[in-house]
Amino acid sequence: MQASETTLRGRVERLFDNSSIHFSAGVLVSVDGMRRRFVGPIKVCVHDQVVFTGQSTKHPKYGWQFQVAGFTHDMDLDAAGLERYLANHPDIKGIGPVRAQRIASAFGTKFGEALVLAPDCVAEVAGVPVETIVALAQLWESNRQFNETATWLASYKLTHHEIQMLLERFGNSVVGILKEDPYALIDEVASFGFKRVDDIARKMGVPKNSVARVRAGLLACVERDLGGGDCWTFEGDLIRSADEALALDDLDAHRRVKVALDMLVSEDKLARVQIGQRAIIARPEIRDQEHALAEIFLCSDIPNPHRAGTIPRVPDYALGLNAGQRSALDTVARHGLVLVTGPGGTGKSHLVSAICQLYNALGLHVELAAPTGKAARRLEQVVGRPGRTLHRLLGLGRKRANGEDAFRDQAGFVAADVVVVDEVSMVDVPLAWHLFKAIDLSRTAVVLVGDHNQLPPVGPGNILRDLVKKRPIPTVVLDEVVRQAGILKENSMAVLDGEVRPTAKTAAGVRPSWIVCSDFSPRQALSPEEHAHEVQDFIVDLYERRLVERLGFDLVRDVQLLTPQYKGPLGVLALNIALQRTVHGKLFGVVVPPCPEGQRPKLLVNDRVIQTRNDYDTGVMNGTLGTITAMDEKRLTVTFEDEKVVEYSANNPRSVDLAWALSAHRAQGSEFACAVVVAHRSHAMMHDRNLLYTAVSRAKQCTVIVGDKWGLRNYASQQKAAARRTFLSLVDFSSCHADQGEHVAAL
Repeated sequence: MQASETTLRGRVERLFDNSSIHFSAGVLVSVDGMRRRFVGPIKVCVHDQVVFTGQSTKHPKYGWQFQVAGFTHDMDLDAAGLERYLANHPDIKGIGPVRAQRIASAFGTKFGEALVLAPDCVAEVAGVPVETIVALAQLWESNRQFNETATWLASYKLTHHEIQMLLERFGNSVVGILKEDPYALIDEVASFGFKRVDDIARKMGVPKNSVARVRAGLLACVERDLGGGDCWTFEGDLIRSADEALALDDLDAHRRVKVALDMLVSEDKLARVQIGQRAIIARPEIRDQEHALAEIFLCSDIPNPHRAGTIPRVPDYALGLNAGQRSALDTVARHGLVLVTGPGGTGKSHLVSAICQLYNALGLHVELAAPTGKAARRLEQVVGRPGRTLHRLLGLGRKRANGEDAFRDQAGFVAADVVVVDEVSMVDVPLAWHLFKAIDLSRTAVVLVGDHNQLPPVGPGNILRDLVKKRPIPTVVLDEVVRQAGILKENSMAVLDGEVRPTAKTAAGVRPSWIVCSDFSPRQALSPEEHAHEVQDFIVDLYERRLVERLGFDLVRDVQLLTPQYKGPLGVLALNIALQRTVHGKLFGVVVPPCPEGQRPKLLVNDRVIQTRNDYDTGVMNGTLGTITAMDEKRLTVTFEDEKVVEYSANNPRSVDLAWALSAHRAQGSEFACAVVVAHRSHAMMHDRNLLYTAVSRAKQCTVIVGDKWGLRNYASQQKAAARRTFLSLVDFSSCHADQGEHVAAL
């Protein structure tokens, strides 16, 4: 029979193992003076007064020990924390900062006891009805096991949301974690960055020059420097930026940072690589993954494992291909790993269809894949064959607690004769590494397809551009436009040469395919912020009076607004709020209430939304667009573009966001009848001609560019996408034996 759970109260005297924030083992001195060994999935510190619940068990090596199942801190309430807790808890009604201060001052550590024994006294001190205190007592009792911890956290000015997040993640162990090393939270909770945790740590009295703080600051600087997609940064630049961010204010600061960096390198938390006379710093996993990819590409000029090259050079199913496409098909037939690239409209999708027909004729199994669900579905629609995301193909599991992808272990290699990957410009280093790790090139041919003019991936690396520049594998660049020929295509391509052409002239009654609105403000000398608000007003006017009436588009099905960044009056967040109000008022007669500053707008029926994470339970992938078709107090229903219907919690639909406005990155791999593109000086830090090209080339029928003349010029003049620091760009591929002159077209 299983032993019943017991309680053990006392003080932690020493610890044997406390290396993990999820496990502790040590000795407790109980209230009766007895010493008891304990182990459990908890985090405690020496001298902590605790109350353990669990069972005594006999270990074959260590003998009797207390197996901890749960615990609370046996400590007094923090009066300052109690005041903040009562004033900021959203479920505590009728008690604001003034009344919370009265209660904390009057009762302090005896507050819990007073709630039970003298609620009328608490009510009198607070100046509220006794019913308010009775309700408070019920809430306090329901959270009894965490009350001391919650008020302790509140004393360090954490918000209620942050307190709840930490308690849900760590329970009462969060006290031990924060006491020992508050910076450990950075690795464990995705939303707790260095600045937020450093603020907490400094309030707890952690010295500015503590080793833990310097290490965490260095890692935060690495994350910041590499957050834009770079795979490495110069060591000297990193040390200088860490010096500035940490503000140690002592003569030994530079040495402290250097010593901490050496420690992180020795522990393999960071990697140091010597490049000529300079050292660079990288994440070890990215360095290793790019090196592994380089080795694959160095040895990649292998013959096609299926001898597809023995088929006739111009078979029946290849008719209709132009010279570049036929050359690409011939290259695919002869080689086991091939890259095909080219701008939109050069027939890449048609070529993929021909590749599928080639291998179908040989009785081989072809897998079509793309980085996002949206891109996979578009490939499926164009080619007429099933496609899926690379994550599905590779068996990607759910996210880890820190937000990173967790790939399931591969049960052997991908079971396919041929794998065709589209939209390779969106593939970052980790995804590319997992792809080639799961493919046996001796039996599976791989065709990579993409547009090297589009944006690089959100994650680290620049795989497609590096391959096009270095040419380690057989590469074909398609440059002959076979579809969408005309003003829209020509003007989109002109962006790559640094030119934004003016509005295209059309015959009367013909809808223009290229419209530029950059000089509509009659007032002069406006600040960028003021002008941005005027541009926002103009965009609203477009939706209210022009896109439907003059251009004939459906605002819900046809039009997508694209902008470079999220913040500001012309960012994704503000424009989503403005367009939600505009579209609902115009089309559905709904008055949308104002959205409080800093809060997410409430979702409404008929809203356009986007899935924000891969959901393998429902089969809806990150980036999939849909429309809210029903909603009640508990659930909202979204119908996605592939007619899949999914229900979400109405209270917390964190898997979907408004999508009236999207970033250009989010829209990559998608197409819309009409793309409204923001190009304004207020986004100068984001300007890059490849980003603008990506945005305008999302349109199938019409592009409308809205901004100012300076913003347009700056957008088209900047070229940042090709400047990423990657390890592949440093590799000398000159030892490759591919006959480049035979099968690689010149850029």
